[in-house]
Amino acid sequence: MSTRDPGFPGLALLYLFALLLAACAQANPAPLVNPAPLVTATPTRAPAITVPPTPNPTPPPTPTPEPELRQLTTGGCCVQPGWSPDSRQVLFIDRSSESALAGVYAVEIITGADKPPQIIGRVGVYSQDRSLIAYPEKLETVVERPSTGEKWKLSNVGQVTFAPDNSHLAWTDEPDNTSPYDQRRSDVYVANVNGTEATRIARLYGGGLVGWLPDGFKIMVQGRPSLEVRERTLTVLDLATRASVNLVTAERISGVAASKDGTWLAYYITFDADKARNGIWVRRTDGSQARKLETWGAYQWRDDSHLLIIPMRPPGVITSFEVWEMDAASGVSRRLTDPLVTPLQILNGDWRVSPDGRYVVFVNSTDRNLWLLTLPTP
Repeated sequence: MSTRDPGFPGLALLYLFALLLAACAQANPAPLVNPAPLVTATPTRAPAITVPPTPNPTPPPTPTPEPELRQLTTGGCCVQPGWSPDSRQVLFIDRSSESALAGVYAVEIITGADKPPQIIGRVGVYSQDRSLIAYPEKLETVVERPSTGEKWKLSNVGQVTFAPDNSHLAWTDEPDNTSPYDQRRSDVYVANVNGTEATRIARLYGGGLVGWLPDGFKIMVQGRPSLEVRERTLTVLDLATRASVNLVTAERISGVAASKDGTWLAYYITFDADKARNGIWVRRTDGSQARKLETWGAYQWRDDSHLLIIPMRPPGVITSFEVWEMDAASGVSRRLTDPLVTPLQILNGDWRVSPDGRYVVFVNSTDRNLWLLTLPTP
């Protein structure tokens, strides 16, 4: 079970591998046809951007509409919930008995607790549309297409991440994973989904692969270009055009999350020498606009440009959490839930926005069950 504070930002992967891959012998990957050039983040700071301040969140002049809150499961079954691509099912990892293998279960949001959850697949890393899955098997990673039964075995790769086109995947290789993280070399590879034509697209220190952007053939990496450089740079690489954009440079950048269409990123900076930089930021992925939030808490994207925020509660305060929504471009915020009307008790940051942006599923800290929150319309 996660031990993260529910008030702090943190974005867990929907499905983690059940076991860590055993250390594999290093092997040179096959060359990629027309490979993209090796890209490393520059040691310089990203260009200065005029940052408009985000207005402090204030309650709207009209009463906050009352969202619907409904229980989905019973028995305290679940952690780390997720969603089906069509937003009709909530997914979670569970097992039918202590001796049974874990699997992915689904509960319908319409029937909820009235109908028992059904197992729909094995535990692994899925593509966005769930047409592909990757999982460890002995000393290899297996990539499978469940609809056809096709399987490909990949050697000497870590945990893979599928590209939105379902034709490629990426991973970070750390030849010496015993070194301190800040000094550890990380090579980021991209390959066809069957593991062929693998090529290294970046070499970094104290970093690695962040994830794919949903638009085009773009990937995010973060790290130091050399051991002589102290700060890390968050970079977007367009593998189709071979262009790169350095978005931000700081010693500690965490919680990177892309909006639904990939035009915005949210992240946070901590323990920076320039205290004005510390906090949560939203930034366009083309580098043209950035905005710092005046609040601190957990966050997830609702759609292309609206960020949901659950502010951290002051120490000793035990009232319910609130959900706020901020427009990334304007910085205007509005409160979506009133803690006196909609009691949200979220366990260890376990909450997830549906793909269509209409719902939030969360683990209730009181009964340890999954609950569904229907959000007010934008």
